[in-house]
Amino acid sequence: MSKNDTKILHMYYLAEMFLFLVIKVGEQMWRKPGGGDPGLPGSPLAILRYSTIICNFLMILYLYLRHGRRLQRRENMIPLAFTLTLIADCFMCILSGKRIWGYLFFTLVETVYMLYMKPTWKTISVRLILYAILLLYLQLWHTKMLNPDNVLAMANMVQLTVNLFCAWIWHRKKGGRETLLFALGITFFIGCDYSILIRTFTKPGTPIYLIATFIVWTCYIPSQMLLLRSYVEKLIALE
Repeated sequence: MSKNDTKILHMYYLAEMFLFLVIKVGEQMWRKPGGGDPGLPGSPLAILRYSTIICNFLMILYLYLRHGRRLQRRENMIPLAFTLTLIADCFMCILSGKRIWGYLFFTLVETVYMLYMKPTWKTISVRLILYAILLLYLQLWHTKMLNPDNVLAMANMVQLTVNLFCAWIWHRKKGGRETLLFALGITFFIGCDYSILIRTFTKPGTPIYLIATFIVWTCYIPSQMLLLRSYVEKLIALE
């Protein structure tokens, strides 16, 4: 990593922190009393949120083009995951009525992170069993909720939940800053997704809804920065 690379990284961190603060202020300014999340697809707040994802993508694209091609294919799965995240959040933040595609691409994101950690047949089986149990639960007790959106959302949650445990087990076995930052990134990621889950089943305007809404992007932005930093640590290890 050259001095110029470090300078660009610092600019990226500053840009993300600035956008984070603007988003947090915007969430309070644009929220109507008793209303839901003001960041509907295509809204100014949603565009601000998506701009953080664009910054993440541009930064990791720069790192990949400058240094990443020296890594093995599996080690470059993080840039692939960021590319899929860019597409997924476009359906979530910009295009209205396309959330099902967002769920699909986020499921692919978590699948890429699974492959990045070299999954065993045991962990793959756990994912399939959990997914089957959730589907059976919906089929027996909540048939009305058994729609394509929820099926893909569940697949994403199963992948992310198992990824959390696998990431920390991987760090414990391998050690080092790279795996620690990756595990922390997945931890913040799951904090975001579970907050969305809580918000989905909570009445807008209630304290729990407001707390969950606040946590979503409070966790999501750091999660992407930590995952990107884990990639940086891998590149530094090449030197």
